[in-house]
Amino acid sequence: MQKEKIRKINNQSGAAMLISVVFFLFISLAIISGLVSPTIREFRNASVNLNSKKSYFLAESGSEDAFYRILNNMTIGTSETMTLDSNSATTSIIDNDFNSKSIVSLGDVSSYQRKTKLTLATGVGISFHYGIQVGQGGFQLSNNAGVNGNVYSNGNIIGSNGSFITGDAFAVGAVSGVNVSGQTQVGLSPEDFPISNDQITAWKDEAAAGGTVGSQTFSDTGNVLGPKKIQGNLTLSNNAQLTINGTLWITGNLTLSNNSIIRLASGYGAGDGIIIVDGFSTLSNGSDFYGSGSAGSYIMLLSTSNSGSAVTLSNSATAVILYAANGTVQLSNSAQVKQISAKTISLSNNAVISYEQGLVNAAFSSGPSGSWEVQSWQESQ
Repeated sequence: MQKEKIRKINNQSGAAMLISVVFFLFISLAIISGLVSPTIREFRNASVNLNSKKSYFLAESGSEDAFYRILNNMTIGTSETMTLDSNSATTSIIDNDFNSKSIVSLGDVSSYQRKTKLTLATGVGISFHYGIQVGQGGFQLSNNAGVNGNVYSNGNIIGSNGSFITGDAFAVGAVSGVNVSGQTQVGLSPEDFPISNDQITAWKDEAAAGGTVGSQTFSDTGNVLGPKKIQGNLTLSNNAQLTINGTLWITGNLTLSNNSIIRLASGYGAGDGIIIVDGFSTLSNGSDFYGSGSAGSYIMLLSTSNSGSAVTLSNSATAVILYAANGTVQLSNSAQVKQISAKTISLSNNAVISYEQGLVNAAFSSGPSGSWEVQSWQESQ
């Protein structure tokens, strides 16, 4: 009997011990699981984060490679794929308009993807909203001279003898003697010119960075120049042709005569070029300015002179954009221009301004190799 009791007690003790061991085992497993699970999660998160960062930097590498190729006029397709350590970046080149494009780069590392977008623009954007924008000196037209476009004057607009404006005429002062097809508004506030002195200084610096030469005279074809500072005069005559490959800064006078031509290098594409002249600019007898050959490409002749004869065009000479914020521009005898901004402007004897809408988005650059600049960057979805 006593032995039976002892056996029962031992059995009960063994069962209690087994229950205790199982209980503590479950408690231990719960504790271990609680400790290990965060570690596993952190490891997984670290792995995801590492792959995500690899994907981001891979996307950036693809974007930088594409930008380098575009900036240096190297061959690049609309879609490029680069592989690094068995991972890939796919880059797409998107033309937004004639002077803007986007580089979209997608990095992929172990199915973790990051995407970046780089938006490029050609040079400095300058908006010319009017066929004629004139300062306090006012605008005078005579003898069938006219403007195909709108006019804004910080002074008066005075016409005579068949002069015309096919668009609107806006003036701080009076408008009289000219046939205006659109609306006429007077008594307005003065409007600033679109180019700052700081920007002109920056363009001069770009030209000077290409080196300095003395006066240049051309009377033949096949001449190439720029970017360059000309310490003196630039003269073209007798069917001479000059291709500019970068910004020109002429400290003296610019003279074109007898069907001479200045054009932008084809590498400008749809970009625009600049010629800065500190002295007098004279174009005559069929002389002409041309863009690069691409649509929307223009040359701007920018005069820093404050003379009453800062820029003169005559005898069927043509140009694209004339700018003389401190001086006078005079056109006569069937001379033709796309746009003029000047302190004082005079048109006579069938001279005509024919404004183009593309001038609202003109983008001036230092030359073919420096035409594209970063406008914005973002990481996209």
